[in-house]
Amino acid sequence: MKASSGALLAAVMAIAAVASTAVAKDYTVGGSYGWDTYIDYDKWTAGKTFIVGDTITFKYEPYHNVLEVPETDYDSCTASNPFSVHSGGNTTFELTDAGTRYFICSIPRHCLNGTMHVKVTTVPYSASAAAAAAAADAGPSAAPLPSAPADEQHKSMSPAAAPSTASSAPRYRQPAVAVAGLALAALVAMAA
Repeated sequence: MKASSGALLAAVMAIAAVASTAVAKDYTVGGSYGWDTYIDYDKWTAGKTFIVGDTITFKYEPYHNVLEVPETDYDSCTASNPFSVHSGGNTTFELTDAGTRYFICSIPRHCLNGTMHVKVTTVPYSASAAAAAAAADAGPSAAPLPSAPADEQHKSMSPAAAPSTASSAPRYRQPAVAVAGLALAALVAMAA
């Protein structure tokens, strides 16, 4: 019985680990507008709860870039000491640790004009953080993205079709219940 208890505990822990990573969400920075000069990224991050395991994806035109920088470079909009430099139009960062990370575009005046910089604060995974993230996605209090000035709108965007800040992707659907269900299934399977 002792050996089967150890195996059961190992199985439950493995299931819990897999289930906790299965609830991660990918955020597209700036929503459907992406990484561009006319988005207020402070408004975009407002009301969002980024959880360890989530990812953020920057989608941008070839004339932009994305640099992860220390806070001092973020505050001064300089790229003197970047942690990483990316180009190519599609860059994803996994949020692996709790804390704040800082991103800028180093093209002249893109950060200095007050827009192409974003800080993302990530919290550890917990049931309460997941619930807060789910509530933020579902609630009407999420901060909407601003409309682009008429002279800066992309030709492919219709001014009448404002992007939604809510994602249609599954989001933190009661992970504790999912883990408990998987653990129960493992118990039943091992008992049989």
